[in-house]
Amino acid sequence: MLRRSGECVIHRNYEKSEIDENLISGFLSAAFSFGSKIGGSTIECLVLKDKKFVFRAINNLIFGAYTDIDDPIEDKLEIISNEFIETYGNLEDWDRDRDRFVDFLPKLDKIFEALGREAPNTLLNKFIQKIQTGKNLEIKESLDEWIKSLKEKAKKTIM
Repeated sequence: MLRRSGECVIHRNYEKSEIDENLISGFLSAAFSFGSKIGGSTIECLVLKDKKFVFRAINNLIFGAYTDIDDPIEDKLEIISNEFIETYGNLEDWDRDRDRFVDFLPKLDKIFEALGREAPNTLLNKFIQKIQTGKNLEIKESLDEWIKSLKEKAKKTIM
């Protein structure tokens, strides 16, 4: 989920691939802007060879899913967008604190009937957000976990 400005609001990964949610949200925001300027409307679906991005835009929020080409995901996006807006609103005056949406992740898991995982760079984003908002950091434990995951990635890359 992202804002039309390109800011990633919440991200959940249900595949083995590692996707940089900030890169994706920036790309999708640009695609939406392009679609509205050229065609006068928003993009609802972006089709790749065997996968697709499906979108539902409401006010300044874009809800999206990346899935198999034949997956009928539109109903799930409608449920997600309605529940999110009912719970958090349209985020007109959002303070960029993504931590406040953590309790929404189990709702996503239930809707998608799968257990998601955070993208690997989410930890770094959490540090940046906490620094920006002046919140206390729990650096030692989190940093150790992050370094461990980087070492594991490096081992996999070398092998």
